Amino acid sequence: MKEQFKVIEIQNQTMILKVNRSGGCNSCSASSGCGTGILANYFDHYSTFSKPLKSGVLVGDTVTLEIKSAELFWRAFQLYIFPLLALFAGSILGSVYFPPNELWQIALGFSGFIGALLVAKYFIK
Repeated sequence: MKEQFKVIEIQNQTMILKVNRSGGCNSCSASSGCGTGILANYFDHYSTFSKPLKSGVLVGDTVTLEIKSAELFWRAFQLYIFPLLALFAGSILGSVYFPPNELWQIALGFSGFIGALLVAKYFIK
C-alpha cells in the first residue's frame, strides 16, 4: 500500500509529515450513514508523524511511503482484534473466578479491553 504525505516541517534530520486520514470517507457514497464517516466530521482530518529525513526533501514537498501488506495486516490485528480478544479473555477470567457475580465478569472484560488499547497505544510501535 502506497500513500502520499506532505512534508510540513524539518527538524534535526527528521521530517514531519502530514496525511489526510479521511480521504476514503469523502469518496464513499455511504459516508452519511457510516459510523466512520460521521465520526470523521468531528475530528481532525489529518495526522502528523515523523520519519528520518531523506536527502533532497524540502518543506512543502510530497513524499510517497509504502507499507507491505503483511505489516498492514499485523497492525490492523493489533489495533482491532487484540483488544477484542482481551475483552473476551477478561470476561472468561471473570466467569472462572467470580461465577455467580456478573458485574465482575463485565468489569474484568472491560478492563482487558482498555488494557489492550493502552498496550497497543503505548507499547506496540
